[in-house]
Amino acid sequence: MPRIITVSSGKGGVGKTTFAVNFALTLSRVAPTVLVDLDTGTSSIRNTLETPVRKDLYHFFRKGQRLADCVTQLDPKLDPQGLFSNFSFVAAPMHSIDEITNWSDTSRWKLVHAINELPAEFVILDLRAGLDTNVIDFLPLSNSGILVFTPHHPAATLAAGDIVKSLLFRKLRFIFSTDSPFFRQHGALANQHRMVNELLNQVEDVYEDGLPNLDAFLQDLLMSLGNNPYLETIANVVHSFGVYFVLNMFDGVEESYDTAVRPFVDYLKNGLSAHLKLTNLGWVIKDDAIHSANCSRRPILLQPSEQKKAPAPLDPVMRELANIESSVFGLPEPKDVTPRISPTRDELLNISDRSPLDRQLEILNTMYHTEGSMQVRNNFAYITHRVLHVVRSLPADSFGQSQLLTPLEIFHKVFPDLPG
Repeated sequence: MPRIITVSSGKGGVGKTTFAVNFALTLSRVAPTVLVDLDTGTSSIRNTLETPVRKDLYHFFRKGQRLADCVTQLDPKLDPQGLFSNFSFVAAPMHSIDEITNWSDTSRWKLVHAINELPAEFVILDLRAGLDTNVIDFLPLSNSGILVFTPHHPAATLAAGDIVKSLLFRKLRFIFSTDSPFFRQHGALANQHRMVNELLNQVEDVYEDGLPNLDAFLQDLLMSLGNNPYLETIANVVHSFGVYFVLNMFDGVEESYDTAVRPFVDYLKNGLSAHLKLTNLGWVIKDDAIHSANCSRRPILLQPSEQKKAPAPLDPVMRELANIESSVFGLPEPKDVTPRISPTRDELLNISDRSPLDRQLEILNTMYHTEGSMQVRNNFAYITHRVLHVVRSLPADSFGQSQLLTPLEIFHKVFPDLPG
């Protein structure tokens, strides 16, 4: 079953596209992977990859070309060994075109169905930053996709929480709308239906402080109505919702936790629910080599892998300290002898969909003994095995989605046993 995985961020400046490109490259080591640039207006993916683009979303919308015919393969000069032969991408137009940047409903659903038909096991959607209909309509129904944020942009961290909030309320609005199968089944409870929607409005409205989150709402609903279909449905939606995130530009456990992870978790807990399923898929360390690679239009994973550098001669200050230790404790005097070491293992070359949980542990051990751009490569190897483990061990709707859905299709997905 193909898996469509969205990559999104509440605000720009967190390295979302850089992550999406390198993540898709890594996944392609396992199976055919297509990266689709839905951040139209910036052409960010084509500007990151020095590859000629013959057809893009312009040809899909304006020229009636099939989306599958607008797929571009990597230029061989970027991948001379063919390590990423299963990677391809659909580029945004070269320049901003209003009808393609701001889709109508008809254009959006046309693109939705075309994405579902792409011939790939993994389809990665690089969404624009922020939250509007051209973002929300491509996000999964029952999980967050991959949210990217960084310790260096606090506003973006909270904005990622807003994406989760919007997705949850989007699903609840579908379920409790007057057009939904749920309403047709429980139409006799019209007064309760109206009350539930009014209470949901209070929870969603940040200026209302009567009901701070969905947990308080469920408690209030239980006290007012006792056990009822609304209570059970809302609880199932909230408690089954999966939140998946990657911490980009990681530069230290303590700082990253205090400035990014904890604020994100607190925001979701206090503003939505303490019962969401949160999963950290991994992190990408901060490294200037990533920016340099993007500027050269050759992403970090397409750069030649480095061997671990031998230790440099002992620093003069460290030599002085070592000499003091030697005289005080009777230790041997330090020598500028470079120990022989083996090359660092490049885990990117060992991506496998077999036993992904075991491979995570192996890669973690490798990452602790590497540094520089090699560590970045191994970061993506680790994240990819985390994703493969989730894909293999959980139902399709728990992470990403097997296909994009229109509003009507969402009704049938939420209520598969109901007519209409």
